[in-house]
Amino acid sequence: MRRESPLIGLTLGEVGLRPDVDLTLIALQRHEGQPLPSAHPIQRDDVLVVTGSGDQVSRLVVDQGLAVTMKPITTASGELMTREMGVTEVVVPPRSPLVGERFFPGQLRGQELVVLGIRRMGKDLGAKPVELLGGDSLLLHGTWSAIDTLVDDRDVLLVDTPDLVRRQAVPLGRRSGVAIAVLVAMVVLLAVGVATPAIVGLGAATAMVLFRVVSVTQAYRAVSWQTVVLIGGLIPLSTAIKTSGAADLIAGGLIDMVASGRPYLLLLALFVLTAVIGQVISNTATVLIVLPIAVAAAAETGVSPKPVLMLIAVAGAAALLTPISTPGNMMVLGPAGYRFGDYWKLGLPLLLTWLAVALAVIPVVWRF
Repeated sequence: MRRESPLIGLTLGEVGLRPDVDLTLIALQRHEGQPLPSAHPIQRDDVLVVTGSGDQVSRLVVDQGLAVTMKPITTASGELMTREMGVTEVVVPPRSPLVGERFFPGQLRGQELVVLGIRRMGKDLGAKPVELLGGDSLLLHGTWSAIDTLVDDRDVLLVDTPDLVRRQAVPLGRRSGVAIAVLVAMVVLLAVGVATPAIVGLGAATAMVLFRVVSVTQAYRAVSWQTVVLIGGLIPLSTAIKTSGAADLIAGGLIDMVASGRPYLLLLALFVLTAVIGQVISNTATVLIVLPIAVAAAAETGVSPKPVLMLIAVAGAAALLTPISTPGNMMVLGPAGYRFGDYWKLGLPLLLTWLAVALAVIPVVWRF
């Protein structure tokens, strides 16, 4: 709002638009983004939020002595998502300090995010100021860097992570060529065997940060620290099972059950053992626990370790009977409305199918 505007001193209800102007007055807010009541007299630098075509907005700016303080939401091509700008949906949790505050489409949140719409119980509340309630969802538009800050914002909950939305909806970025080059170099170094996989992978991740393909914050956020701690704790357990003689003891009992010289029965027993353990703990942890037992059993029966190891990999991935067996099962439990007992109904036939395919294919490709 410029100093010479004739709207200064009027309230929002007193602002009259010409009949030929096809615009909708939404609300009034301060330049910093705080909403103002409709009875508040308009002052210099206040922001009048309107919606309509660009031509109509330009005519209003000229007629009323205004200044455009916000860029249009869409680009010239009408795209909401570009390499620089994006859209995200957030949900207001019940204990958020935003509950009870007035929000409306077009309102600024911070300096780089704009509210596009508000939904309550699946219904759009329209272009009007409303007091937020717990469970309301907001559609926000702004720069990707501003959207990334919402990941650590305790006031709202992100429906999808910005990285996931960006990968699915935004074309390749400027540094995509660098990322592809680093990936190709990593694959070549792994194939040649110049260094260990851990060193090559760490070098590729470092190169992504050094070439600014991702920021340090994004790199930290992409690491699954739960998986790191889990594997870091289970590797010593796996080593202890092997060096303490527990693997030989369990393998001996397993061989006594299936009888020596029957490799197919050994594979069947190892699959059942891995599948049963994998339903109650993480499948990653299961493989680390069963691995030394399987290697010891293969050594005692004179069977090649290759088919045994491949079978453990297949059986470890067959975590299909419970939601706690793998993170993927747990992620869909709530959104899909599943119950604990729903998983075995489809998971058991799949598990038996995996068993049949493993026993039929693995010995053919990897000989005993």
